[in-house]
Amino acid sequence: MGIKWLLPAAAVALAACGVAGQPRSATYPRPSPTASAVSAPSPTAGLLVIASGLPGIQQVSNPPTGQAMVSIVDAEGQVRARAMFEPPPAPRIGNAGALLQSPVRAAAGAAYYADKSGSVRKLTPDGTVSPVAKFPLTNPQQELTYAVSPDGGHLIAIVLSTPPLHDPPPQSLADPLYQEGAHWKLRLETAEAGGPTATTLERDLGTAFPRPTLIAGWDERGPVASLNSALGAQSVPASTRFFGDSIVHLASDGSHAEQLGGPGCVAVDEIPNGTVVCAADTSPQLRVKSSSGAVFWQASLPAGASSASPWLSPDGSTIALQGLTVTARGAAPAAAAAIPLGWLDNSTIVESTAAGDLSLYEAAGGKKLRDLGLNGIFAGKT
Repeated sequence: MGIKWLLPAAAVALAACGVAGQPRSATYPRPSPTASAVSAPSPTAGLLVIASGLPGIQQVSNPPTGQAMVSIVDAEGQVRARAMFEPPPAPRIGNAGALLQSPVRAAAGAAYYADKSGSVRKLTPDGTVSPVAKFPLTNPQQELTYAVSPDGGHLIAIVLSTPPLHDPPPQSLADPLYQEGAHWKLRLETAEAGGPTATTLERDLGTAFPRPTLIAGWDERGPVASLNSALGAQSVPASTRFFGDSIVHLASDGSHAEQLGGPGCVAVDEIPNGTVVCAADTSPQLRVKSSSGAVFWQASLPAGASSASPWLSPDGSTIALQGLTVTARGAAPAAAAAIPLGWLDNSTIVESTAAGDLSLYEAAGGKKLRDLGLNGIFAGKT
């Protein structure tokens, strides 16, 4: 397709796709999804995209049922539109839960969602559903990661295939999960919205358990991918966005530019302009850095505080953590029982109970503003 989506940079092939290791902790199928517009169309500023029923490890309780739902709601909790779909599967990867990127994305005033066949559709606030692209999934041992450009015009995806499962199935942890000698495989694909899919890279990853490159989002410069990504864990990871040890911008041909946040940055969150939150390996400290690695500000957390799953405000000034908000001036208490899932704006945090019930909280002071009356995962703002 010839589209790079990135400014020229020192290119490195997707070599990280084959690093060995163990996990750290078009035609659209029937039935077709159902969608509805729940209220009359209105301005879309501040609309939230909420997903529920997704497989894989989540930050809050989100039990999969085989049917997932994506909803577009306003800041009062009024549902504007929603659609049901069968989400992509969670491949079996051993004695751990699958770490999966969300199949639901927010971009260009709409919600995008991928189903079990790899078909991506768009839901708009008036309830309209339209096909966007297809990244074919042909068996439940394939993992799809994909992203949509901020203007909604381009998509990029990686499909990771495990080796076939062993026959007979394992009866204990000592038994093999996969067929002996079978290979892991990776496919990079791109599409223009409403157009055909092009395979731009295929890679045989060998027989060893890989730490692959996976799509993790799309910022103002282009697609973002995590390198050396963990495929599974036994508890909620340090970041629910990035499962690797670093993130890079990825071009449509699989080449990538420099590491976001600079060398040594273990990115745990990013905002659209490329500003990242970097976690420290040996201390409860967070650094907010530019894409090129300049430190904007940093803060050490109070003793006993968890730095897991931080969320950086849209203006880059505040990090929301469970029980804390953190700025360059230090940490301040927040609602202890609430789990932050992202920001509605620079002063409002979307938070959840452990059971997934969503509310809006004031960032300064931690006051609850309102219950949204919805259960699920905050997937972004349109």
